[in-house]
Amino acid sequence: MHRVSKIINNTSWKCKENDEIILDSQDRNRRRIKLVSKRNISFLLDEKKTVFLKNGALLILSNSYKVKVIAKIEDVLKIEEGSKNSLLVLAWHLGNRHIPAEIHQNYILIKRDEVISKMLKLLGARVLKKKSSFTPV
Repeated sequence: MHRVSKIINNTSWKCKENDEIILDSQDRNRRRIKLVSKRNISFLLDEKKTVFLKNGALLILSNSYKVKVIAKIEDVLKIEEGSKNSLLVLAWHLGNRHIPAEIHQNYILIKRDEVISKMLKLLGARVLKKKSSFTPV
């Protein structure tokens, strides 16, 4: 089985990829995992430390085969609040519960969770169900 020999973890690479793989946020945040590309090529990601693969990253396998990483569209909650201070309070509540979150200037994304959604609404947040790629901090 081929292994990932190099990771270009940005979108500025200039070569042509041979294949693609669509991964959710959990599978893009790994140290070791067996993966299968769209063209059914199996390979192993085996790093010394956990790596978070960004949307558009390029994996170069031991046989020079190039696989582009695509972030999977996932069910998420978009959390909005009227003021930045209120959004900070909501971010604190999410962090206090160790919920992975993607932080933006005016909103927060989390994976869809109805219990957390109810809590956030009780705290005054506007919570919208969306489908989006998810890249938690």
